[in-house]
Amino acid sequence: MCTDPRPPRPAPEEIDVAHYEIDPQQVSTVLTETSGHLGEEGGSDGLSGALSSMETTLLSLGEGVQSTPVTIALNEFGGHYLGLVADMLNQAGSGIQGTNDATTHFISGDQEMARQAQYDAGAIDDPDALPSDNVRLQ
Repeated sequence: MCTDPRPPRPAPEEIDVAHYEIDPQQVSTVLTETSGHLGEEGGSDGLSGALSSMETTLLSLGEGVQSTPVTIALNEFGGHYLGLVADMLNQAGSGIQGTNDATTHFISGDQEMARQAQYDAGAIDDPDALPSDNVRLQ
């Protein structure tokens, strides 16, 4: 079992934003450039475009190959790596949105909301997690 090497995240109330010096224009530039590297959902640019292209290529290969073992291997590869790339996109998108929200709250003087947004940045819902009652609706 692999352990997470990152230090534990502080609780929102432990984040001290009072002494932050934030340049909103620089934050905006970084977030815009980072978003550009991710690409738009359904677009052909950035990581999102690479994901879409990889998926299309794997589907095309799977249809053209006349070998059951190769088809199975392609499906397993795609199922694993396409999921990882999609997770990367979700994580990065959440981080960008959370950073934008935290900066907006900080600039408007709402330190409590800035702390919460900073805490939430990068958090994504686990689509495979069961709800608290352990029942998944189909």
